[in-house]
Amino acid sequence: IILVLISSLTFLAISSSANAIKVGALYLDTAGFFGEIKVGIEAAGAEEGIDLTGANSQSDVAKESEFIDTLIAKGVDVVVMSPVSTDSSVAAVERLAEAGIPVVCYNTCLNDDDAKRLAYALVTTSQRELGFPVGVMAGEWAIKAEIDLKIGIHNCNRYEACQEREDGFIDGLKSTGVNFEVVNNQEAFANDKATQIGTDMLIANPEINLMYAANEGGTIGAVNAVVAAGQQGSTFVMGTDTTAELLNMLLDGEILLAVNSQFPRDMGAGAMKAAIKAVKGEKIDQYVQLTPTKLYTSVDRLAVAKWLSEH
Repeated sequence: IILVLISSLTFLAISSSANAIKVGALYLDTAGFFGEIKVGIEAAGAEEGIDLTGANSQSDVAKESEFIDTLIAKGVDVVVMSPVSTDSSVAAVERLAEAGIPVVCYNTCLNDDDAKRLAYALVTTSQRELGFPVGVMAGEWAIKAEIDLKIGIHNCNRYEACQEREDGFIDGLKSTGVNFEVVNNQEAFANDKATQIGTDMLIANPEINLMYAANEGGTIGAVNAVVAAGQQGSTFVMGTDTTAELLNMLLDGEILLAVNSQFPRDMGAGAMKAAIKAVKGEKIDQYVQLTPTKLYTSVDRLAVAKWLSEH
């Protein structure tokens, strides 16, 4: 499957008919996760017929705001989005509400009060559950290997969801009783930047024997950093999300030991289904709708191969 994502504020419209539901979709970046979200949105909207206009905000509030104004001018019926900021994105979403355009959040949303006031639904993953099983696996792995963990973390804690993932990871470690210390913890969630930060981290703290990353780009960067710092065999990585690149790293088995995956296609489809209900004025059973997670490991090669064959 070839996934095509739009560059910043370059719009892509997919029209089904003159009477199609006009949907605006906002993606935080061009990573594989958001490509899978887009596939889910399109698949769920296919039966209804949608006119989809999407753009990549590049995690920039100004770009997000500009895109939302364009959608209002276009006269979309509904917007599905992963807001850049829990607080700074509120003003732009307020303008959608004033225009009578419902909003469905996926992945991230606004702060709790504004989200419940302005968003029709939030389709997401239990962020704590993205981190907790990884922490449990890390602790059990270290206990079996009879080592104390010296941990470096690539965080994306500007997003509340990422802080919850990290908290879940730490709680998972604690639940095993393993001895551990977080010796370095820095924001590093874009692949290139995460590679450089991770390399510097390992050079400064060569005792780090486990890197944990709370998102896809941070995980890729952590693996690259281990190679760049020459720490193969002494530093390992556990992280978040699944892409073909990450799962091939799992199959290699030299550095990446585990990733806990969201199901972005399901998330995108759930957001689109909620958006259609919003346009039709239908009620939903619950505001927060959770999609599942699954832990993929370098040991369970059949599960990894199955994912790769399906994507």
